[in-house]
Amino acid sequence: MLLLPDVVGAEEAGSNEVAKADDLRFLVATQIEAGDEAAYAIGTDGTVWGWGGGYGSLGHGATTPAFLPVRIHIENVRQISSGYRHTLFLKEDGTVWAVGGNEHGQLGIGRKSDGEELFTEPVQVLGLTDVLQVAAGDNHSLAVKRDGTVWAWGGNEQGQLGDDSRKNGLQPRVVEGLPKMNSVAAGQYTSLALGNGGEIWVWGMQTFGPNDIFHIRKPTQLPSDREFKAVAADSFLGAALDSTGAVWVWDNINSNWKKADLLPVRIPNLNDVVSFTTRSAVDAKGSAWNWQYDNGVIRQFKALALPTNQAKVISEGSRNIYVLMRDGSIYSTGFNQFGQTGQGTLDIEIKDFRPVRKAAAIILNGEKMEPAVPPLILNEVTYVPLRGVLEAMGVNIRWDIPSRSVIADKDNKRIVFNTVSGQTIVDGNVVQLDAKPVSAHDSLLVPLRFVSETLGTKVVWDAADYSVEIKTS
Repeated sequence: MLLLPDVVGAEEAGSNEVAKADDLRFLVATQIEAGDEAAYAIGTDGTVWGWGGGYGSLGHGATTPAFLPVRIHIENVRQISSGYRHTLFLKEDGTVWAVGGNEHGQLGIGRKSDGEELFTEPVQVLGLTDVLQVAAGDNHSLAVKRDGTVWAWGGNEQGQLGDDSRKNGLQPRVVEGLPKMNSVAAGQYTSLALGNGGEIWVWGMQTFGPNDIFHIRKPTQLPSDREFKAVAADSFLGAALDSTGAVWVWDNINSNWKKADLLPVRIPNLNDVVSFTTRSAVDAKGSAWNWQYDNGVIRQFKALALPTNQAKVISEGSRNIYVLMRDGSIYSTGFNQFGQTGQGTLDIEIKDFRPVRKAAAIILNGEKMEPAVPPLILNEVTYVPLRGVLEAMGVNIRWDIPSRSVIADKDNKRIVFNTVSGQTIVDGNVVQLDAKPVSAHDSLLVPLRFVSETLGTKVVWDAADYSVEIKTS
């Protein structure tokens, strides 16, 4: 088997050690963004990376989730915002691009999708230029232009687009009733905007009751005399950072017909905040914190177990937390059923913070590959997807339905991987593998050394370049 070094885990709270930014095993970034069950980063060289994927598509040309970061097929990105099944990319030229699901028209391309259609490559949102900032909600999208106008498209069943028509918007339209705005935030059923004067506006669902009956709120100003400078939203909550560095949280939605009163509650014992979500924050000292909010009461306020004084930016998915460190490394924790922690492991949950890794580079006959499913390193063994890597090696891959097997043919050699029994058969003979193939979301990954040597190729591990070189001749 091809042996590779163990992954370095995150140090315990109180340690000053971090993942080395020049270590090729770890992703280094300038920006991070969490989606529902996916995450994105902009690398120090401007490249865009994504991992996880959930029930959408990352934008790497495939629908398969990625358990390690993969290169997203877009350049010159200034900002990323990711929702439940779709993601928005704001380019430096002020145009907006989108990828993923479009069943509500949330991609803004003039139509909605039927069934489970996913856009696997970024497409341009119609009619938007000179955009300052974007926000992707659960099934709707927002943008604010440099002239202060707010534009919305996608799902509008709960009034997310700013009116009570409950009709989806298939391409961007102006949100009426707002003064000039600086930024926007999109939740599951609600939308927020921050005005030039530091005031906050809220619209969308305001209350729901039995039988899924709900009421819609048109753009309404948050009742506060404080000056705010940033906003955030999630499924039910809104949050804002005021000019003093304090974070305030409130209910955008209430149940049982009680209308949310939009009364912000300050997070106690938290000052000089530089990055925040509705449930977490990073302060100017580099410490990260999170809390629970329940009916106007802040509970379980605690520090996150990260390297001391190194946190810079925090972002949250539905069940994950990501922290960008001052040296550019990214730490993650939480659920991992789609690989959204970026750890390259098939574990369902990662309970402690660990640095997000990079996939080892694969060099095939001198050419670097970028497979849709990156190679995994499990128990010091490198696994590669049959689709992509082996196909590029000239191997014919097919799925045999009656036997529930994947068959790989090259020249006069045949390898059969039975997904039911777990047996591997080479030219009709059962072989015993020290490391068996693994399945991850319809992708079969197999030990690289075994397959390569069985097919007569040469595999070389280059530790200095963190790469695997494969030569077929």
